[in-house]
Amino acid sequence: MTDNLLSVFYALTTAVGAATFSLIVRRAQNHGSAFTGVVIGLIVNIPWLCLATFLLWQDSWWNPKAFLLFALSGLSGPSLGRLFMFRAIHQLGVSRASPMLSMNPLFSAFFAFLFLGERPGPYIWLGTLLVVIGGATLSLKTKKDIEWKRISLLLPIMSVLGFSVSNIFRKLGVDIVPSPILGITITSISGLFFLWFLSLFSSRENKPDLSWGRSWWLYGVSGLINTLAFLSHYTALVYGDLTIVSPLSATAPFFALFMSWLLLKDVERVTVPILIGTVFIVSGGILIVMKLI
Repeated sequence: MTDNLLSVFYALTTAVGAATFSLIVRRAQNHGSAFTGVVIGLIVNIPWLCLATFLLWQDSWWNPKAFLLFALSGLSGPSLGRLFMFRAIHQLGVSRASPMLSMNPLFSAFFAFLFLGERPGPYIWLGTLLVVIGGATLSLKTKKDIEWKRISLLLPIMSVLGFSVSNIFRKLGVDIVPSPILGITITSISGLFFLWFLSLFSSRENKPDLSWGRSWWLYGVSGLINTLAFLSHYTALVYGDLTIVSPLSATAPFFALFMSWLLLKDVERVTVPILIGTVFIVSGGILIVMKLI
């Protein structure tokens, strides 16, 4: 299998994982806040990530510059980016929030063009544009919609900005040390420390609640799935450019739409704008795959 096809495989695996993770986060909404969910997810995953890194350690991985880049990635991705993402899912629902988060490719492509010297071809730019148009379509309201506020659309946008900045540091890091497990371990630890720092300045009601309960099971499982998707995303970056991996990973709304229709009928409604937006997003991803193959 060629590097391009491997990057496609891992990017699509990321998309399926992200969709599954979103559904669990939606179900966990009544058992803990977004802040609580992000912190629990990181706490559950960091021990086994550290163990895996220790067991797989190679001397060639020692590179302080790569460590710094991975740590910087953690400040904006697993911390702020994930925090805004959880809140977006809670307030907008999976079927709308997930596609809105697909604006990530546009920001990532722009930053990759600006800072990484990547030069995506016209087909990849067109595919990225279709993904973004699909995301914008989801901002339309219909009478059948479950109540939500347009101001909440800022939440996925803030999440996208956080993850896009994180993607740049992540790509720079794996270019130096091509180890997804090392990258995600340092990124997760950095993100957890940054969230702990933020909690020091948060009001009591906004601090994460780590008391034992169902939130640990739901957010723990969602965190594990998200970490595996994150690891898959790192692996995809080892084999392909960010401007290829990011749009394909953003096809998660296609899987999220089907899963939410099937499993979240009691709390979600699949409307016409959501269907149209998802079609645009999936079309963009298919266009990129056809260009690569």
